Amino acid sequence: MHQQEFVTLEELGDRLEGQVHPVILETETEFFSEPQGVGTAFVLEHAGELFLISAQHVLNSQNAKHHDLRILLRNAPISIQFDRRAVFQDESDPDPCSDLVIMRIVESQHEALFAAGLSCVRATDCIESDRMSEVEIFRIIGYPDQNREYDYDENVLSAVIWCVNGVLTDPSVPGLIRVKVVGKRPRKFRGMSGSFVMAEINDEWKFAGMVTLASDTEGLLNFIPAEKIVYYLDQMLLKEMGGMLLSEDA
Repeated sequence: MHQQEFVTLEELGDRLEGQVHPVILETETEFFSEPQGVGTAFVLEHAGELFLISAQHVLNSQNAKHHDLRILLRNAPISIQFDRRAVFQDESDPDPCSDLVIMRIVESQHEALFAAGLSCVRATDCIESDRMSEVEIFRIIGYPDQNREYDYDENVLSAVIWCVNGVLTDPSVPGLIRVKVVGKRPRKFRGMSGSFVMAEINDEWKFAGMVTLASDTEGLLNFIPAEKIVYYLDQMLLKEMGGMLLSEDA
């Protein structure tokens, strides 16, 4: 993600709308199916596969399962389909870096999705964890609950993408990277869990991680470093090779 020219946060957000998406949870009852939900997800490419990444607690906090998760493209009525998912965290797992939803996008959809505006970055095009102190600025891109509405008659979701600045600060949770948000920000960070984090270093943009914890009052965001997410992606691929990967409908 080499960045040659200066762009505003609004322009950067526009460029990433094909990669970063609002989470939609499809709640089915005896009488109807109703979209709802809060949270953010994004798409990564790794080893020739496409994966949707979000935070596991986004599902847990809303009593949702993986099969409830939906992602829609802004300019096309295409619902992204998944054929595999991996589970790394359960209630007994204290590791905050395992707060991940990883779902593989069906390969047969790739061409149509890219044509419809889907975009991604390579998971390995990332900033190493031990170089975070060199980062000039972090950009956190996601969909807060602010200005998010559903038109159930038209079956349309309205959501505003936010791109905020963050500077590195001392960590408070082992394994996570913490930044202090500076400049314009949403009133509440609710919905920013699962947000995509980029790092500007040596005039380049690098994948830095995924937001998992936030503090509204202190303006702090904690994220899982990209290297850890790549590790879990590799584990997912290894489990598939060993026949241990769960199917999407498991």
